[in-house]
Amino acid sequence: MNPLRLHRPSVAGRARADVLLLLFVAGVVALTGLLSAAVPPAAEHTSDRAVADTVRQSGSDGDLVATIPFEDDTRSPTRVRDPGSVAQVRQAAALARLQLPRGLDAVVRPGVASVSSTELHVLREAPGQFLRLAYVVGPRGAPAVTWTSGGPPRASGSAGSSSVSISTDGTWPVQVALSQAAADTLGLRPGDRFDAEDEQFRRVSVVISGIYTATDPRDAAWQAAPQLLHPVRGRSSKLPRSSAAALVLDESLPDLRLAVPFDDLVRRVVFTPQPEQLRFRDTESLVQSVVGLKASAVGNADGSTGEYWDSLLDRVLLDAHSQVTAARAQATVLLVGLLTCAGLVLVLAAQLLVRRRTGALVLERERGAALLGIGTELFVEAGAVAVAGTAVGVAAAQVLVGGVSVTWTVPVLVVAAFAGPVLGVLLAARATRRRVPANRSARRTAARAQQVRRILVETAVALVAAASFVALQQRGVLSGGGQGSGADLLSASAPIWLTILGAVVVLRLVPLAVSFALARSRRSSRGVPLFAAAGAARTATRALPFLIVVATTAQLTLCLALAATEQHGQAAGAWLQVGADARLQTDPDGAVQQVAEAVAAAPGVRGAVAARVADGVPAASAQTSAVVRLVVVDSAAFERLLAASPLPDAPQLARLRARGPGTLALLRGGDPALREGLRIGWDDTRLPLNVVGTAPAVGTGQDPVVVVDAEAFAATGAVADPGTVWAVGPGAASAIEAAAARGGTVVLRDDVLQARRDAPLASGLHRLAVACGALLLLFAILSIVLAAWVDAPVRGESLGRLRSLGLRADEMRRVLGGELVPPVLLGAVTGLALGIGCAATMFAPLALERITGQTLAPVVMVPWWTAAVVAALLVAVLAVTQVESITLRRKQLAQLLRES
Repeated sequence: MNPLRLHRPSVAGRARADVLLLLFVAGVVALTGLLSAAVPPAAEHTSDRAVADTVRQSGSDGDLVATIPFEDDTRSPTRVRDPGSVAQVRQAAALARLQLPRGLDAVVRPGVASVSSTELHVLREAPGQFLRLAYVVGPRGAPAVTWTSGGPPRASGSAGSSSVSISTDGTWPVQVALSQAAADTLGLRPGDRFDAEDEQFRRVSVVISGIYTATDPRDAAWQAAPQLLHPVRGRSSKLPRSSAAALVLDESLPDLRLAVPFDDLVRRVVFTPQPEQLRFRDTESLVQSVVGLKASAVGNADGSTGEYWDSLLDRVLLDAHSQVTAARAQATVLLVGLLTCAGLVLVLAAQLLVRRRTGALVLERERGAALLGIGTELFVEAGAVAVAGTAVGVAAAQVLVGGVSVTWTVPVLVVAAFAGPVLGVLLAARATRRRVPANRSARRTAARAQQVRRILVETAVALVAAASFVALQQRGVLSGGGQGSGADLLSASAPIWLTILGAVVVLRLVPLAVSFALARSRRSSRGVPLFAAAGAARTATRALPFLIVVATTAQLTLCLALAATEQHGQAAGAWLQVGADARLQTDPDGAVQQVAEAVAAAPGVRGAVAARVADGVPAASAQTSAVVRLVVVDSAAFERLLAASPLPDAPQLARLRARGPGTLALLRGGDPALREGLRIGWDDTRLPLNVVGTAPAVGTGQDPVVVVDAEAFAATGAVADPGTVWAVGPGAASAIEAAAARGGTVVLRDDVLQARRDAPLASGLHRLAVACGALLLLFAILSIVLAAWVDAPVRGESLGRLRSLGLRADEMRRVLGGELVPPVLLGAVTGLALGIGCAATMFAPLALERITGQTLAPVVMVPWWTAAVVAALLVAVLAVTQVESITLRRKQLAQLLRES
C-alpha cells in the first residue's frame, strides 16, 4: 500500500466538517499576508520619498560645486582683455558635466556656471557698503530680467576691442546692473560710477548700467549668487553694513576678467540634485561618487590650486540613509512581533482543529494508516488553505500598494501549512503507544523526562532572549552590512523573545497561585469558588493561550508606546527647532528690540525676547578650536521665556548677570577643552569669554552653543543687533505674523510639528504601528475565543454534571467567569507590564531620535489609555463567557444527564 496515496473523501469530509475553522485560518493568513506583503514595497517607496525630502530640505548643502580657478595673469607686465571669456565659461561647465560619474550625472540638473568676485568695499560717502560682481548663466542662458531703468551692461571701451590691455596694477571699468532691491539698499542708480576695493586695497572701477527685476525669481541661475536679488543689511561694530551683488552679462564679462584681479575671481559650476530622481538603494553608490569627486582635486604645475569639487551632498545622503535605515529597523521590530503572534494564533487554531479530529485520526491510525499518509492528507488541506489565504492577502496588497514582496509572507505560510499536519501526526503517533506505564518507576522516569524537556525548552528561550537583548544593547537594530542588509533580525526580535521569556516565568509561578486558590476555595462553604478554582487550575496552566495573550498585549503596548514616543519626540523637537511658539527671523537691526517689546505686549503672549543668533562663529581655546552658534540675548528675559514654555528651564542663565572676571558666557557641547580660555571671533576681533556654566539648547544643530548676555556683550564694545524674536503663548503666532508685515520670515511651531509628522518616515512608521496594533488586538481577541473553543467540550461536560446536580444558571455563569477570566486577566496584565518594560529598556538602541529630529533619544511615553487593552480583552472574555453560558443553558436537563 502506498503511504502517500490520498483518500480524497476523507480529506473533503474533514474540510466540510471544519469549514469555519479553516476559513478562520485562511483569514488570519490573509490579514497577516496583506500587511507583510505590503510593507516592503511601501517601505521602499517611503524610503525614496524620505531621501528626496532630506535632499530637498538641505538646500544649497546638497549642491555639487566645481571650482575652476583662473590662471595667473600677473606674470607679464600687462593684462589683455579676452573676448572669449563667455565661451571659456560655457566650456568649463560642459567639461565639469563630463567629469560626473554616470549615476551622479543622472540625478542632477544641468549646471549653472558663474564667475563672481570676492566682496568689494564700495568707496562712496555712505559707509559700510559692499558689492560682489557676478556673472551667472544657466542651461538656458542668462536669467531673464525686466529693465525698470537704464539697460543691460555693455562692453567698456571701443566696442569691446580685444586688443585692449592694461598694466598689471591698472584699472579698467566694468559695467554692471543692480536689482531694484540692491539699488535701494546701496542707494545707487543708472549712470553712477564709483571705485571699489578688495581686502588688499586693489581698486576696481564700476559703472551702473541699469536697474532690473527678475522675470522668474525661481530660475536656478539666481541661486548661484543669491545676493543678486536679496541684499543683506546689518551692522558691523557701530556702523551699518549693507551687502549686495551686481549682475554681469555676456558683453561685460571680458571687462570683469580684466578689471578684477584673477585671485579675486571665482569660476564655479553648480549642479543641483533632482530630489525626485534619487532612490534609497542608490545612496551608498552616490556617496562614493561624491567622495571620489571631492578627492579628485588636481594641482597646477606651478603648485597653485587647480580644479576641485566641493559638496555636502555625501553628508546629506548619509544622513538620509541613516534615517531610512533606522526607520526600516524599527518597522522590522514591529513586523517580527506581529508575525510571531500570528504564528502562535495559527498554532492554536491548528491545535483546536486537531482536537476536533481526535477520534477520526486515532481511528484511522488504529486501522493501519501510516503516519506519513495521515500527515500528507493533513498537509494537502492545510497547504491549500495557507496558499489561498496568502494569495488573497498578496492580491489585496497589490491592489492597495501597487507592489508586493513575498519575503515576509513565507514564515506565516510555513506555519499555517505545517502546524496542523505536525500536531495531527503527533496525536496519531501517541494513539498507538501505551499511554501509562505499568510500574511506578517508569512513570517517574517519564515524568522526569517531561520535566527535563520543559527545562531545556525554557533554558533555550532564556539563552536566545539574553542573546537578542545583548545584541540590541550593543549594536542596536542596524546590521553592519550595506543598505540591503536592513535590520539585524536577532536584535529586532529582542522584544518578542523577552516577552516570551516573561510569559514562561509567569507560567512557572501560576501553579503556586492555583494551589493557593484551591486551598482557599476548599475552606469555603459555597461550591462556586471551588468549581471556579478547579476550572481555572485546568485552563491557567495551558501555555499556548496564555502565551498568545501575553505576547499580543506586550507587542500592542510596544506599538502604542512607539507611536506615542515618536509623536512626543516630534513635539519636543519642534519646540527645540523653533525655540518658542513662534519665531521671527529678520536682518539684524537695533529696531528688532522694539519689535520684541511690541510682541510681548500683544494679547495672548506670555513672553517674548529678541536675540542675535549667529552660526559659524569661529571659537578657540588654548587647546582646541571649533565653529559655534553664538546667542546674544537678554539673559533675564530669556530665562523667563524658557520658564513660560515646555522647553527645559535654564537656571544657569542667572550666572550671566553675576559679577565676574571678563565677559561671562555659557557653553553647551563641543570639546571640554574649549571651556578653558574661550575666545570667539566677532567683527575681525577676538573676544575673550569666561565660561561659567552650561548653556541651554538653542536649535537642533550639532555645533556648540555659546550664550552671552546682551548687556555684557555690548560692554565689550562689540555690536550684535538682534535678528531673532522668540514668542510663547496662545497669541504668539498672530503677534509674530503681525510684526512680520514689515519684513522678516515667520516660523511657527505648529507648522514645524505638522511638517515633522507629515514627513515620509514619521507618517509611515505611525501608520504601520497603528496597523500592527489593530491586528495584534484582533489576534488577542481571537486567541481568547479559540482557547475557549478548545476546552469547550470538557468544560461543557463538567458544567453539565454540576447543573444536573443542581447548579443554578447564575452560578454556572460565575463558574465560567472564574474559569475563563483569571488566565486572560493575568496574561493581559503581564503583557502590559512586559510591553512597558520593553519600551523603557529597548527604545534607546532603536535610534528613535533619527525619526523625531532630536539630538538625544526621546523620552519614552506610554499612553495612559494603553490600559484600555486590558479592558478590551476582559470585555472579550466576558462576552465569550456569556455566549457559552447561554449555549449550555439551552441544553435540556435530560440531554445533560444522558451525556453525563
